[in-house]
Amino acid sequence: MFPILIATILAAAFDSSMTSQEMKQTGMAKLSSKEKTALQTWIDNHYTKKEVVETPRYNNKTAPSLDENLRNGHYIRLTDNSLWEINPADTPITQGWITPVEIKVTPTQDPSYPFDLTNSLTGSKVRARKAQTIAPIPKPVPTPTLAPTPQK
Repeated sequence: MFPILIATILAAAFDSSMTSQEMKQTGMAKLSSKEKTALQTWIDNHYTKKEVVETPRYNNKTAPSLDENLRNGHYIRLTDNSLWEINPADTPITQGWITPVEIKVTPTQDPSYPFDLTNSLTGSKVRARKAQTIAPIPKPVPTPTLAPTPQK
């Protein structure tokens, strides 16, 4: 009695998760309850169910993720290919940001750095502005050296 109940439950799992069209296309409609149970057992023993990972969504859009941390946190590139220049006062925060992590982008009222980038994992927030390119690193100015003064 118990094996028949299990077979009925497993067969119902196929029947409830597939449309009648899918049942016909896959041949499931032709299988008996016992055959459906054997197939389900075989699938369970040979395959693991794919884990679905939820991506945070902001304003009904998928949040971009950190793609590259550039110049030791001075620039951040996101998976949507946007490039962000980070406020120099906030680079100690972005220096520790690692991929992959979702980044929430929100506008602010600051004209110098009009966006906040928030790390969804740590909750840390930095001020940023969009950038088209990465500014070149300025070359250090050599320090002039003085010739030794002759001794008298």
